[in-house]
Amino acid sequence: MIPRRWIEAYLRFLLRYRGAVALVVALVSLFFAYSLKNVRLHTDFFDFYPRRHPYIQFYNEFRRMFGSANIMSVILEVQPGGKYKDIYNPETLQKLDRMTKYLVNTKGVVPYQILSIAHPKLKSFTATQGTIQIREIFYPSVPQTQEDAERVRFAVYATPGVRGVYVSEDDTAAVIHAGFWEEALDFRDLYARMTALKQQEEDANHRIYITGFPWLYTSVLQYSDDLIWVFGLTIFSLGFLLYVYFRTWTGVWVPIFSGVLSSIWGLAIAALLGFNLDPLVLVIPIFLTARALSHSVQSMDRYHEEYYRLHDKNQAIVVSYSALFPPAIASIVTDGIGLLIVAVAPIPLIQKVAIFASFWVVSIFVSVVTLHPIILAYINPPPPHEELKGRERISVGPATILLAAACAAAVAATHAGLLPGLYSFLAVTPVLGWYWLTYAERLYPAFTHLVIRASEGARRYVVIGFTIALYVLLPMWGWTLKVGDMTPGAALLFPDHPYNVAYRKLNEKFLGASQLIVVADTLRPDGIKTAGALNTMEEFAYHMQEAEGAGGTITIVEIVKQLAKLYHDGDPRWGIVPVNPKHIGELFYFFTNSAAAGDLDRFMDPSGRYGSIITLFHEHSHRIIMNAIAWAKEFSNKYRGGDVSFRFAGGLFGVLAAVNEAVENSYWLSLGMIFFVVYFCLYLTYGSWFASAILMIPVILSQLAAEALMVWLHIDLNVNSLPIAAAGAGVGVDYGIYHFSRMIDAYDEVGELDQAVDYATATTGKAIIFTASTMIAGTIFWWFSALKFQAEMGLLLALLMSFNTFGGLVVVPAFVKVLRPAFLVRRKRKRIVRRVPRAMAAS
Repeated sequence: MIPRRWIEAYLRFLLRYRGAVALVVALVSLFFAYSLKNVRLHTDFFDFYPRRHPYIQFYNEFRRMFGSANIMSVILEVQPGGKYKDIYNPETLQKLDRMTKYLVNTKGVVPYQILSIAHPKLKSFTATQGTIQIREIFYPSVPQTQEDAERVRFAVYATPGVRGVYVSEDDTAAVIHAGFWEEALDFRDLYARMTALKQQEEDANHRIYITGFPWLYTSVLQYSDDLIWVFGLTIFSLGFLLYVYFRTWTGVWVPIFSGVLSSIWGLAIAALLGFNLDPLVLVIPIFLTARALSHSVQSMDRYHEEYYRLHDKNQAIVVSYSALFPPAIASIVTDGIGLLIVAVAPIPLIQKVAIFASFWVVSIFVSVVTLHPIILAYINPPPPHEELKGRERISVGPATILLAAACAAAVAATHAGLLPGLYSFLAVTPVLGWYWLTYAERLYPAFTHLVIRASEGARRYVVIGFTIALYVLLPMWGWTLKVGDMTPGAALLFPDHPYNVAYRKLNEKFLGASQLIVVADTLRPDGIKTAGALNTMEEFAYHMQEAEGAGGTITIVEIVKQLAKLYHDGDPRWGIVPVNPKHIGELFYFFTNSAAAGDLDRFMDPSGRYGSIITLFHEHSHRIIMNAIAWAKEFSNKYRGGDVSFRFAGGLFGVLAAVNEAVENSYWLSLGMIFFVVYFCLYLTYGSWFASAILMIPVILSQLAAEALMVWLHIDLNVNSLPIAAAGAGVGVDYGIYHFSRMIDAYDEVGELDQAVDYATATTGKAIIFTASTMIAGTIFWWFSALKFQAEMGLLLALLMSFNTFGGLVVVPAFVKVLRPAFLVRRKRKRIVRRVPRAMAAS
């Protein structure tokens, strides 16, 4: 624990040289504010990839060969009951051709990874008059007549691997798959182009659906402008709560100034380090800003208390901040280190968030601990109690009744689907604000009274028993916390969003949208062009078709078998891989000389050493992904030592498997490290292992509750939610620290433990209840976001803060009164010249 004389010396230094210190802080803040021009709101796909993971290294090695894992799918469907019953008509096929060419010219697209029946890369194989013809499906040109359209139908039916993959089994829809390079993808341009495409090509007979990861994050970015409303509501509510609590404009602008200053410093460090801000983690900056406000409120509240006792501004600053300095430093250090530890995850996005968030928290030392005493030294002291109480009475009359009626009507309309949730909230807010402004002075003491009663007599044992029960029950839910997304897009967007509608359509009409790519390595040039390698790949493909969730497989073997059959006048008995190497070589030679350059790139590399086995899946939940890779490795292990070795794993499955493994491993590792660091910091603060263990009880309990809530609310643990889920563990101890530190001060004054605990709750507890309300207000408005992920994270953080408040105010006092920490009860009563309030003495 920092010696008190050092703290007082530091505070007197700030007061003596307040002008110079304020000038230095102002100059640094201006520099940081200027750096904000470099802040970028942007999603970088490479930030999601754990670059050292073997699957990501595999993906980077082969993505230039077999294409990107970021595939966007555009579906063209003929409307049921419309003019056409299937896609085989000139108008529909011409639309498909225009859409395919349109995508070819889209920024960031992989030119050789655009596939549809309208693209020349997709071939049909036919035997005519004793010769094999390899032609485009739209050969010789885009269909202009119904006869041309019927020729396309024949080509689609005659070519294996087309129906179910590029044309739906019921022939009512066709899909265009387009891969995008991660580093070249322009979300704004993509959104503009695809919106224009839908407007151009959709009509009464045709509907266009767009899905896939590039379009997912394009859709997410469209909600960036909606954040302004969330920020506005948050700032308004925080200002309102501050005014209700302090009843002075100083009590409003000083905490908000502290929050804004910390925001400038935190965002500036992200800009200076070249970090981009992903829209999905913007709930964290709001959360951290509210954190700065909570520290500020604790400081202001204690300063007001000391000023009313001492009636001397400078002395009140020194006394109040001397008492608050140790818990404030302990809270800031534990918060900062706790957030920084999240960087153990080998994912760039999480590392960037952890670095700038930890610096953001540490900046609170400047905005609150250092700058607050200086600001208070310059401004007028708080007004007398009598003047504040004169502002509390607000009459409640017919206007309140009318507002309550409007509130009830708005809620009823929302449940009936007539009003969006945000409108209902805007109708409810005036009523809540009116009553809060009227009865706030009664509510806070009422809450603190309830909290004090919870630890009195036998109730303290009930609280302890309830806590123990939660420790037993919560892990039963938390242990089932799922890693990864249960349904693509569902973790980010609401089920009725067009992206999710399109994703369901893709899996309904086609064999699958998600790919697992395994590479067969023959270790020598032209090794794929052998019967042994081709047969092994075919067996592997048959094996993968039995995997859970698999819809089908794509390999070069199907082309070889089709050519072999046509080579023998279409006799089905010859639809096998030839045994003679010469015959295999002839088939490959014939294809490469008849087709265009690059037509085999997605099946094998130019040297003939590598061949790809692509398995299509209907979903990409963590269980499906890991089971699929395990199923593939089971086959690989049987053929170890043969002519072909298998390398894992590419496609979307490979990328997500790497991300999910990194998330799962780093989550539990970071939690363990955070708990250890928080516990150690508590020991350094109080010098007692036992007392530190008491303060850790609500921290761990809150984390268990958060995990149980994630399971109950179906919130998946993924690369986006991990920093937010882990952040609660690092910042949850603050309330316990402030409360426990006030218990120590009160015990030093009165020498009786139960009385000191109750007095700490009656004073600091009131501030904790208020700061908890500001933390909740700083996050709960995300619940009204149109983006499902942010709505869930806002609710999760609000509930997590509620658990932390319950733990710090109810659980800690009950355990302290029952366990009576030795380091506390043995402390000698300090002789501080201070009159104990009558209310405390009476208790």
